[in-house]
Amino acid sequence: MRYIFGITVLLCLLCLSTSGICQDEEPLAPEWLFDDEEEIANWGAPNQLMPLEFDEVKDKKDNIRTILLIVSTGSDPYIFPGGDWNGFVPDIGSFDGGEYDTIYVGIRVNVSCTWQIYYITEDDMAYAEAQRQDFQINASDNFEDLEFVMERGGWQDRVVKGFRLDPGTVAGVEAEIDYLSLRGIPEDLVPKALESGGKLAVTWGTIKDR
Repeated sequence: MRYIFGITVLLCLLCLSTSGICQDEEPLAPEWLFDDEEEIANWGAPNQLMPLEFDEVKDKKDNIRTILLIVSTGSDPYIFPGGDWNGFVPDIGSFDGGEYDTIYVGIRVNVSCTWQIYYITEDDMAYAEAQRQDFQINASDNFEDLEFVMERGGWQDRVVKGFRLDPGTVAGVEAEIDYLSLRGIPEDLVPKALESGGKLAVTWGTIKDR
């Protein structure tokens, strides 16, 4: 009996001292670095888009970037990163919109256009105008690191269960996306976003709240 009791105590101590095994952890919001095509295997329900492609391109400093190429073929292009109309796939899961309230994207695009994020939450599982954020991405011949704070429709007060990316509202948008993240600029990509003076060169996107 004393032997069984001792084993039980030991297991309890191990559980208390081991992070993430016996205690629930807050799920991380998703991040895509586009280093491997498997990353987009669960991007679902594309509309008015050419098949997604991976490519290697150079920026103006001759850094080689592995990118996701998205090309629109109509005025209502969209795709669901990591899911479909029903939300994220199980291995991504939902996340706290208050903790992860900013979308970060490294991008080079040929056409200035309004992009959109539609999203669903535990409180409202419908993709609709009430849960939508518009933002402007301008054409550039070099990659820009953009940040968009999700302020419209209650994102910051809810648990986000999925979102839809609408890359523009016209045909002919060609977007080279280096990363798409809700965790910040990926650490290994920060040097590419630095100015010569050592300050982070982040171009803030213009948010359209309408």
